[in-house]
Amino acid sequence: MAAADASKEASNNFVKAHFRRYYEQTKPILPDRFGRREFGFMFWTAGIVQRHLGFSREDELKSFLVSRVPAHVYYSSAYYEKPNASTMEEKGWLGADLVFDLDADHLPGGKSLSYPEMLEAVKHGIVKLWDRFLQTELGFDEKRMRIVFSGGRGYHIHVFDERVLGLGSHERREIVDFITAKGLDPQFIFRTVPFDKTEFKGSVRVKKLLKAPSRLDPGWAGIIAGGIEEFLTELETMDQEACIDLLSSYPGMNEESAASLYDNLFKVRVSKPRPIRGIDRVREGKIEALTDKNRDALARIIVTMEQLPLDDRVAISPEEIRKWDERRRRGETDEPVTSDIKRLIRMPSSLHGKTGLEVIPMTRDAIEDFRPLRDAVPKAWTDDAVRMNLKNKINLEIRGEAFNLASGVNDVPQFLAIFLAARGLASVVSEA
Repeated sequence: MAAADASKEASNNFVKAHFRRYYEQTKPILPDRFGRREFGFMFWTAGIVQRHLGFSREDELKSFLVSRVPAHVYYSSAYYEKPNASTMEEKGWLGADLVFDLDADHLPGGKSLSYPEMLEAVKHGIVKLWDRFLQTELGFDEKRMRIVFSGGRGYHIHVFDERVLGLGSHERREIVDFITAKGLDPQFIFRTVPFDKTEFKGSVRVKKLLKAPSRLDPGWAGIIAGGIEEFLTELETMDQEACIDLLSSYPGMNEESAASLYDNLFKVRVSKPRPIRGIDRVREGKIEALTDKNRDALARIIVTMEQLPLDDRVAISPEEIRKWDERRRRGETDEPVTSDIKRLIRMPSSLHGKTGLEVIPMTRDAIEDFRPLRDAVPKAWTDDAVRMNLKNKINLEIRGEAFNLASGVNDVPQFLAIFLAARGLASVVSEA
């Protein structure tokens, strides 16, 4: 046990020494309204945390980073009158940025992915959150938002639009509910509208039909309209057996009802002057062209898929979970982070103590080509050889180099050694 502890301590000291060198060489990226933020730090010993600190000058913060060498650096999403006050009551809350946090824990099936696969999947989720919801549906200007790679398993989006600064926890939670389709009501999406009225002997009879949403509709109706088109296109690419199998897997469906819906969608109804099927009518917005039973079934499937707890499904592989999730239009985010008006969030340009990677701020355009294991490896890390004892074999590409290493003692570049030591995948071999 003592040897293991000594090995861990040596590895921590190795990583910490290089963190100090990084902070000595690096100009910190200061958040907006820097002097109004609270700062917090986690250190290399579990449970050692320091917060309720404020800095008025950049050199004060840099001096702290170099002298104390924290494993993790955070600042508050909130602005305060007295950010360094020892209690939250004394700080004097002035407002807070709107912050979104997405990592593998929030993605269906994300825990089964390798680290590189996880980073790519989370990147796709953060782009969906930005494009579909924050920019398109909520109308935030891209100049008032910033994406930040966390240095670990995900990304953050900081919204510093003046309109959100005063929002309380309840209003922020409503934004999360909207993004994640919580409480989505099918009757709001598929509306019943009158289309004919007849009068006979003083009584009035109104005929109604179910109207499918349009892409031009605001909010979730328009979002769902796009989802219908994509779902129908996917069904067309499947053979009959696979299509019925998928349709029957949704709640409220079985093989018989799925076969009926399939037939109603794909059977040719009119052959001249061109073949017309039910699916063609639905694409035209005429969902009423289906039978009432199949119309209701399709509407139920479209809304239900947004709210299925995919990780709780049994007998389904991680690959299938991801396919199910890709059909959905909803976004994902960590609700407690977004609703918290006093949250501490990672500081850009700081280092992540469990990876040795840099916390990188970027624009929406920049994320397309961003590769964390290439672009977030600090330039301060060198190619100098370091002897490491690997717990297991490693197959990894980092900083553009591929490594396929056996367990046991290996000489690896410093940039890989720091990553492996920080993640607890290897330990430094002390020189004799």
